[in-house]
Amino acid sequence: MRKNKTPTKPDNVTYTQSFAAVVHNPDGLAGPKLVVKSPRWYRHQLSKFKDGEQVSLVVHNRKPKRTDAQNRYYWGVYLPLIAGEGGEERNKDYIEVLHERFKGEFLNKGLFEAYGKKVWLKKSTTELGVAEFCQYILDIERLTGVEAPPTENYGLEPLRGGEVGEELSTE
Repeated sequence: MRKNKTPTKPDNVTYTQSFAAVVHNPDGLAGPKLVVKSPRWYRHQLSKFKDGEQVSLVVHNRKPKRTDAQNRYYWGVYLPLIAGEGGEERNKDYIEVLHERFKGEFLNKGLFEAYGKKVWLKKSTTELGVAEFCQYILDIERLTGVEAPPTENYGLEPLRGGEVGEELSTE
């Protein structure tokens, strides 16, 4: 019987953390381009390599899941900040109400019927990818007018800097 072994990373290989991008081909003629969602985060990841160093780039469509650190930022920093705007920063029930309100606004899957009652089905934030969660925070910020504290202060991917995107050169 063969045992599955987890491959180990060689000591001489440097890996980046993931970064989000979108394949974009606006005119269909020039060919697809990769547009990075957060150019600042992308450049930070590339700074791990020496000038002229050859690297391999792997592109896939698997989205990294929302991280525990993002979840801690959302529940421990941003939601209490929003609640504090209304004098409710210590009210855990109000923070839960805010969470449900934002899910209903931005993560709504639709209205369904169960046993004769209409029910709104909402996506869980645990189903979001890293980039989707960043967008969720920006959507809440736009709705509430309460600016989200810089996520970089909490070791997270930046929220801003990638809304417009930056094309990667393929030359």
